[in-house]
Formats: sequence, structure tokens, C-alpha cells
Amino acid sequence: MPYPPLRPTSPSPLDLAPPTPAPTAALDRRRWCLGAAAWAGLAGCSTLSDRPATPADDGRGVVPFSNAPSTGALPAGWHELLLRRDLPNTRYELVDMGGRRVLHALADQSTSVLRCDVSIDPRRQPWLDWDWRAEQVDTRATVADDALDDCPVRLLVGFDGDPSGLSLRDRLFSEQVELFTGHTVPYATLTYVWDGQAPVGSVFSYARTSRVRYLVVESGDRHAGRWRRYRRNVVDDYRRVYGGEPGRIISVGLITDSDDLKTRTEAWVGDLRFG
Repeated sequence: MPYPPLRPTSPSPLDLAPPTPAPTAALDRRRWCLGAAAWAGLAGCSTLSDRPATPADDGRGVVPFSNAPSTGALPAGWHELLLRRDLPNTRYELVDMGGRRVLHALADQSTSVLRCDVSIDPRRQPWLDWDWRAEQVDTRATVADDALDDCPVRLLVGFDGDPSGLSLRDRLFSEQVELFTGHTVPYATLTYVWDGQAPVGSVFSYARTSRVRYLVVESGDRHAGRWRRYRRNVVDDYRRVYGGEPGRIISVGLITDSDDLKTRTEAWVGDLRFG
């Protein structure tokens, strides 16, 4: 069944909760990690679209997992990006499960991101449908704390926009990431999260930049080991989280990571569809 509408929280989700300060050692690691960042900071490090943004929408959608000709290798259009040079990558591969082909992610004290470049007008295709299943959910983990920022699975949606209106802090972050990685950070990233403890409906801002924000759509381990289906209006969610109008969608990504709490977790993800 589609996941129910977000429940109201107090305070309002628009009052972004500040992340809990991390210990000094963790902060030092995060600063180093910026040099290896790959997508807008969403697993403690971040990325990015490494191609120039095209000015016009061409309708290029998300490459489905279900149409891949075989299991194992990822379908053309999906790319794995390194987040930490000092840690192993999460293992991503296609498997057959329940009569369909899906993505399987296995993180063992590891982190990395999958990304698919797209070109979608969210006003014409505002609805995003997907399903995922997490086998283990560490209830200590939360995107509210930079030192505990592990997730069994999270979905990233990157938006285009005019960077001239960004704050100095956000521009410096983008410039640093591009300098160290050669990648360009999306103007804004909306991340749907299965969090270990934060209430459904919570909104958090990434510690390094306000242009990366998390929206919790699943919480805790109550539904671990079960497929969970979602249907989200990304335009409404963007307005709620950022308080403005979204630009063109230029990328989507997936992350399963367990590098902060040094655990092991695995998840499965079905096709992602805009419509």
C-alpha cells in the first residue's frame, strides 16, 4: 500500500532541526571527507552531477532496474560514486526477488552512492513512486546527528536552479566540492530517508550546506524485513522543505551506508518512477 501522508510534527518540519554536534574526531574526519565528497553530503560526504546542466527538459527518466537483461551488473545509466577513499564501497548489484529484478545493496562498515542522471520537469511529472525493503535498521542511526548519519536506504533527488542567490556559505561549499572532486553540486537536493529514530515527517538540514535537506518517510525498525511502498509529490515536498519552487530534476541517487556506526545492513530497492 502507498505510504500514508506525512503526520504533523511539533515543531513544524519547516523549523529545521540543527544537527547534534559531532565529536572532534568525527568532525576532523568529515572535513577530510569533503575532499572525497560525491553528492551533496548525504552520507556524511556528498555529490553531484558531473555533467553540465542542460537548459531544456528532454524527458530523460530514471533507468529501471526491472528491464536489465541480467542480474549482477548495474544497468547502463546508473553509476557508482566513491564517497570515502579510506572505507570500502557499499556493494550494489541487481538480483531477482519476488518475481522481479531489483537493486540489492549491502553495506558492511561502508559507504558509496549510486546515481542516475535524468532530465525531468517536476511540474509535468510531480509524482515519484518507489518501494524499498531494509533488512536491518539500527535505531541509533539518524540524519539528525552528523556522527550517527547512517541509513539502511535513502533516495536523493537533485534539482537545478540559479546559484547566484545562494549564501556565501553554500557557494563556498559548492566550490570546495567542485575543486576537490570535479563534480558540480546540484542547486538543491531533497532526500527521502528511512531513519533509525527520527519521527516520520521530520525535516533536517545537512550540517555543511542548507541546500541538502532530509525528509523522513520511514522510521525505526518496525517494518524491517518488509517491502514499503511510497508515492510522493516532489513539488509539494520541495515547497514544504525549501519554501520555494523547484527547478528541473537533474539526478536521482540511492545510498545504503553503515560507516559511522560500523555495522552491517542490507536493503533492496525497486524501480523509481516519475509520472
